[in-house]
Amino acid sequence: MESLDILKAKINLQTTIIKFTSSIEELQKTHPERHDLINSMLESLEDVAEFQSVFMQLEEEFILECKTNLRLQMQISEQKHEIDKLNILVENLKEEI
Repeated sequence: MESLDILKAKINLQTTIIKFTSSIEELQKTHPERHDLINSMLESLEDVAEFQSVFMQLEEEFILECKTNLRLQMQISEQKHEIDKLNILVENLKEEI
């Protein structure tokens, strides 16, 4: 997953929350008697806010996993380098025998 995709998703999610909030406020001003619609939209807003919270937690976990992956890739690279050095040493020792 690309960082740009994550940023775009976060922006879209926040934009959706702002739209919901604005629509609810407008509806409360212009049609306060529409409790059914207002309540439904408030519930949907809560759902989207929960999605946003989960998304942010997943993003944090993703970043941690990326850092772990990078650290492990560096360790693998160091180990490969060490193996190469040992193989050269073994070849040199074989030549001496």
